[in-house]
Amino acid sequence: MLSGDRAVSAVPATIAQAIDWYARQGSGNFDAQAQQQFQQWLEADAGHREAWQALNQQLGRTLAPLAKRRGVRQALSNAGSGRRQLLRGALGLGSLAVAGHLLTGAGGPLHARWGADLRTTTAERRSFALEDGSHLLLNAESAVDLHFSAWQRNVQLLRGDVQAQVRSDPGRPFVLGCPWGEAWLDSGRCLLSLAANGAQLWALEGELQLHANGTQQRVKAGEGRAFDGTRWQPLPAAYIDQRRWVAGLLEVHDQPLGAVIEQLRPYHHGVLQISSAAAALRISGVFTLDDSRQALAALGDVLPLRVEHYFGWWTRIDHA
Repeated sequence: MLSGDRAVSAVPATIAQAIDWYARQGSGNFDAQAQQQFQQWLEADAGHREAWQALNQQLGRTLAPLAKRRGVRQALSNAGSGRRQLLRGALGLGSLAVAGHLLTGAGGPLHARWGADLRTTTAERRSFALEDGSHLLLNAESAVDLHFSAWQRNVQLLRGDVQAQVRSDPGRPFVLGCPWGEAWLDSGRCLLSLAANGAQLWALEGELQLHANGTQQRVKAGEGRAFDGTRWQPLPAAYIDQRRWVAGLLEVHDQPLGAVIEQLRPYHHGVLQISSAAAALRISGVFTLDDSRQALAALGDVLPLRVEHYFGWWTRIDHA
């Protein structure tokens, strides 16, 4: 069992930061300046918000029974290291390492960001070689889990986008899955992308079988399918071409600006905020992913936008 600073080092730094903020808020010395600093930390990265929400959920389940015990109420009201120690203990049977496992383990609320087998960070595209000779290319802020056995090669996309270059392995089909279906292929190349309410699948080389809701579809090379929240179907005339991120590009066809900004977020460091009026504007075009500020400037050249940058990390987009 770990304790103190060794326990903090056993889990992602963002979780430890969230615990520190939680302790400081209850210390009785949390002034307006500290509140502003906390808000800046919270909004600086989506992972900070996820860690904060997960921490509050976990503590809500564990602190309530703990607070009934003698001596614990006093520790909860104390500032400083005593309060932090109790919070760390409450997160996981006396060990923050256990808490980190609960939060980042399979099925945990932070698993895709910190506990996945393969993952990327902001503005990072990365290639991974698999043990069977296949290769995966992950888009920025993407994550997959791997489940390889003697009879199947299974890759589950947890967030973001992945391209798979599949090497033939007779008797062991390659399965690329997401919450709404699975692509089965023996060899070739395919691409799968996740969005808030749907997904996009492409057969790039060779053909694949799409398994979903007890049905099967054959998808030939060069064809794509989109999941609209209900079913898989051919791509509509208005869509985001998810094949293009592989080359560092964002290609959109008659899309609301809000959807375009969501595609830019994984490449943007800091807070990226858009008003509802600006988000409703529609656009088509090709933009660069690797320089989000350049992409925003290009959007401002063709749409009535006001793009403002604050403090070097906060960008706000509004209708001009």
